[in-house]
Amino acid sequence: MNIRIAWRNIWRNRKRTFITVSSVILAVTLSSFMRSFQEGTYAKMIENAVGQFTGYVQVHQKDYWDDKTLDNGIELSDSLINTVLTTPGVEGVDLRLESFSLAAYKNKSKGALIMGIVPDTANDMLNLHTKIVSGEFLAKNDYGVLLGQKLSQYLDISVGDTLVLLGQGHWGQSATGAFPVRGIVKMPAPDIDRQLLIMPLSTAQDFFSFPNGITSVVVKFNDPDNTREITAELNSRLDTAQYTAMTWQEMSPELVQLIDSDRIGGIAMLAILYMIIAFGVFGTVLMMTEERKKEFGVMVAIGMQKTRLIAISFYEALFINSIGIITGLFVGFLLVLYFHYFPIVMTGENAQSMEKLGVEPVLPTILSLKIFLFQAFNVLMITVVAAFYPVISIGRLKVIKALRR
Repeated sequence: MNIRIAWRNIWRNRKRTFITVSSVILAVTLSSFMRSFQEGTYAKMIENAVGQFTGYVQVHQKDYWDDKTLDNGIELSDSLINTVLTTPGVEGVDLRLESFSLAAYKNKSKGALIMGIVPDTANDMLNLHTKIVSGEFLAKNDYGVLLGQKLSQYLDISVGDTLVLLGQGHWGQSATGAFPVRGIVKMPAPDIDRQLLIMPLSTAQDFFSFPNGITSVVVKFNDPDNTREITAELNSRLDTAQYTAMTWQEMSPELVQLIDSDRIGGIAMLAILYMIIAFGVFGTVLMMTEERKKEFGVMVAIGMQKTRLIAISFYEALFINSIGIITGLFVGFLLVLYFHYFPIVMTGENAQSMEKLGVEPVLPTILSLKIFLFQAFNVLMITVVAAFYPVISIGRLKVIKALRR
């Protein structure tokens, strides 16, 4: 009976109910949308710099990450690959041979990161086919190279031209060669796009005089949330005196610091938003309570127990807030869904500022159930706390004073 009375009461004054529900809808929608934008930007940064380049987990020779030279590379062995592939959760590997070299064309030169890849397996992770803006992809034993778009623009080189490389090979001997440019690729991360040069693994091994040599084994798996678990399992299986598995957080600490520092600012903004939401919700609850005090006094005067009146008022607040939260989640989900598939693309000075930080100037949202549930829970707690005001007000109600209002 109390629930039925409470449900009817909220529709007695539709304008008041609409104001309260609207404030809750706005609170849930804004908090969910804001948080989804923030986390979506972080996910895009990680995907560009990690998921589509270094990978979430790599296996190296033990000293390689502290001293990234070919001398600390790995002599490829079947036992190492089998150990990685038989680790639970691992779905495949991508072999890499990476080093720096001077790339030159005509009167221009620039330091380039040479990445030797196995074209078939690397394309699954790097999605190079979709990033080619001109030319064609590499064949397995091709002697040509792919260049990052910004690197090609700096060197003023095009598909079909011949690029000269000058570097240092394995054990210190010189490494020189001339390679035709097969294609130009646009990498999402600007820093990578400015220096990346891709060639088949066999060509890179020949160029650096490092036959059967690699610098890293990129581990492939589906769920990035399992990064630390898979890394720990790999290190328990590998000969740690010779090899080590590293997470992307260990390989890119500057990216972790950038995200953590920015996340603190986002949380502070969200806290301010919650304060505004709390004042708005409490204001509407206060208005509802004060304008109904005479009604409460009449009901107590004719015999209704205060405990029952308190229960009805609490149910009213619960119904109103539940309607607002559910509607807010639906509206927020539609907004997040739209900007997930059609993200905001920054232009002008804002885009240049983001590119200077090594971030693709794209602002997507992320579809995460945790974000929606967390924001809904927070707003629910705010509204529940606000709902205690009418409870306390009814408990302290003076009938005579209320009837004189």
